[in-house]
Amino acid sequence: MIDIFWDLFQQGQINNLHDGRLANIEKDRNQDAKAGRIEDRLRELEQRHEQLKLVTLALWSMLRDQSGFKESDLRRYVAQIDLLDGKRDGRASTKSEAVRCSGCKRTVVGTAMVCVYCGTPVPRDSPFAGS
Repeated sequence: MIDIFWDLFQQGQINNLHDGRLANIEKDRNQDAKAGRIEDRLRELEQRHEQLKLVTLALWSMLRDQSGFKESDLRRYVAQIDLLDGKRDGRASTKSEAVRCSGCKRTVVGTAMVCVYCGTPVPRDSPFAGS
């Protein structure tokens, strides 16, 4: 009789280990999927950075060639734009118009690339916004 109880106990332990292993496998899959999404987002941000850099260089070249502005003029304008938000911090002001998400119809900040609520891309009308 004790053998039956021992066998049942052992089988319960085996089942618990098996269930834990399955849970770990699922957890690993979820972490892999999350890592893949992070890598995709990083690639997207790198592409956007390169697009913005390209547009900025093209605009500066065009402005320099057509107007005779010098790099010192550009630096002065950059400093002025930087101070628009009252802080000299090397960042553009994030104050912008709010836009309505086409997916969930909620209001999001106009500088957002995607809706923070549903992930729908925010439409871009500016060359600085990327493609």
